[in-house]
Order: sequence, then C-alpha cells, then structure tokens
Amino acid sequence: MPRAVRVQTDYKGVSYVEKNDERIFYITYRRPESRKLYEEKVGRKSQGWTVARAAAERARRMNGQVQTNEEKRQAIKLAKLAESEKPTIDRLWQLYLETKGSSLKGLNTDKNRYELHIRSTFGKKTPQELAPLDVDRLHLDLLKEHSSKTVSNVLELLRRIVNFGIRKKLCPALDWTIQLPKADPDSERIEILTDEQFRELHKVWDDYPDQHIAHLHQFIAWTGSRASEPLKLLWSDVDFKQRLYTKRDTKSGKSLIFPMSERLHYILQQQRELLDDSPEAMQTSRFVFPGPAGGQRKLDSYLRHFRRIRDLAGIPEEYRPNYCLRDTVASRLLSSGATLDEVAYQLGHAPGSPMTRRYARFLESAQRGIADRTQRVMDEMLN
Repeated sequence: MPRAVRVQTDYKGVSYVEKNDERIFYITYRRPESRKLYEEKVGRKSQGWTVARAAAERARRMNGQVQTNEEKRQAIKLAKLAESEKPTIDRLWQLYLETKGSSLKGLNTDKNRYELHIRSTFGKKTPQELAPLDVDRLHLDLLKEHSSKTVSNVLELLRRIVNFGIRKKLCPALDWTIQLPKADPDSERIEILTDEQFRELHKVWDDYPDQHIAHLHQFIAWTGSRASEPLKLLWSDVDFKQRLYTKRDTKSGKSLIFPMSERLHYILQQQRELLDDSPEAMQTSRFVFPGPAGGQRKLDSYLRHFRRIRDLAGIPEEYRPNYCLRDTVASRLLSSGATLDEVAYQLGHAPGSPMTRRYARFLESAQRGIADRTQRVMDEMLN
C-alpha cells in the first residue's frame, strides 16, 4: 500500500495527508524556550478541521496556551496514576486485606459486609469525602432490614477501614467520629433450651437426612463451640487414644486443648464411620466435617440446615440455632456450680469476659449457685 503523501499548505507548519477519501491535518512547530520539534496530528476534515483552524491551533500550542499531544498523554497518565493511588475506601480496604492477610478473624464475614453494605455507597469516596450525614443515611437504610447488631458491625468495619488509612498515613484524620449505634438490649438476651426442647432436638438429630450436619450440630451442643470451630476441626486435632481434641486458630487467636467427653467421643466415632461410607473425597478429607468435595464447609452450607433442625425441634424461630446451644451449655454449667472462668474456658471466652458474666446476670439459679458457693468457701474459714 503506497505511503500517504504529506501536502504542505500556505499556512506555515500546517500540512495534511489524504487517506481513504479523508483529509487529516498535522502541525509542526517549536516553542520559544525549546528547540524541540513537535509534529502532531490535530484532526480530520470530517471532524470540522480546516487549514485555518489547524494554523490557529498551532499558534496556541506554540505559545503554551494549549498542551501538546505528548503533554496531554502525560497528564492523562498522571491522572490515572493519581486516581489509582487515591485513598478511596475501596483502595484502603484492599490494602487493609493485604496487610492483615489470612490472620484476620472473621475474614469472610467482613468481606460479605463490605460487598453488601459499603462498596456501592462509599467505595469510590475517600474518607475526607464522607460526611456524618452519609453515615447516618447508611445507618437508617440498614435498620430497615437488619438488626441493630448487624448495623453496628457494618459501621464498625467502615470505621476500622478509615482508621487503618489514618494509621498508615494514607489519608488525613477525620475531624468527626463514625458513631456506632448503642447496643440493643435484646442483643444480650440468652436463649436457653428447656429439657423438652433439648429432647426434641435429640430426636431430630437422630432422624435428620444429612447426618454430617446432625453430627456437626451435636458437636456444638455438647461442647458449646462456636459454629466456625468444628468446621475448621481436622482429624489431626482429634486424639481418640488420649481422648483430647484441639481447637486451632480460635477467635481469641489461641489453640485450645479440651478433654473429650464420652458423648463427644461417640459423636466423633460416628462421624468417622459415616465418612468411611461416603464418597472418596469425603473419606480422605483432613476435615472432620468436610463438605461434599472434601474441603472446609462454608457458612451458607450449614446455616439453612441448622435453622431447619431448630424448626423441626419446635424451638422458637427467634432463637439462633447455634447460640441457643452455647447459651444452654453456659447456663447449665453455672447452675451446676461451675465458675465463670470454667464456663469461659469451655466457650472459648477470655477469663472475666463480659460475654461470660452476662449468663450469671440473667440466670437466677446461676446467681443463687454463685452466692451459695461464696457462702461455703467463707464458712470453711470459720470451721
């Protein structure tokens, strides 16, 4: 294909080429302070460009009134770079995840909260572009469909991201504070199963179609574990000979070793036998309660089952299907004379945790048990 011929016009430094029945204009010039020669395309005839317009554009670029093509490209590049490094909530969140890595507790939950409630509203804004009214609107919108606890968790995550940016000198400090809603008194309720409800629950476990789920729920019931803890449990953490099991990477960040009760020993043996009759991926899985593909079960894969088990057992719908088991374990232990520290150890709370103390406050029999024990130990000093 022959090369297009450059045609000089009567205007100095203005030329054009004819290409596919289209005239394309070019300008050539030097700026007064530089000997660098610029040769740039300015536009096409179909776009409204003429020789006179090209000449006028050449004069503006020579005088520095208009950027050269190179300067425009550089400005666009710098703008994109600045935008990519702009401390938006999205960028701070990504850097936060990179910094915390897999050590971040509740990582998947935080990711879900961010994607569902924060990204679309605040993702493109910097902390300095946020206003207290924006956060108030988010608060009110969330309250329409979510509990005050969920609202508090979402706002706490937003505040955590902003504070991370401030600590890392990625953005200036705010001159206001993201306020978290006051705790809902109902959020501190405890959900204790009656003897009859627990017996019905036991019947449901025996007949439930997915015995993997039934065993998982039984593990929570007989240990007071958080639901996430048996999901992470490995066979290497189970010692049938010494009757011990280890909870690794707990919410407190510690690995805890527990003795295995007779009931728990039986549940784990039943689970092992169930896996031995399961597909190979589950048979060979290192997880005690694996998913169908042999990997760790995810949140959504068991919650719907636990709700179904709760409903079949006639437990009130407002009861949380896992927390009611933890609450029942804690309250029954206290009623039987266990100390708060003993309950805290079983549930995986820090000693003296407010989460543990609330059980004694709500359960009259536990309060009486603590009072009676106090009297006994003090009476011993008189004997």
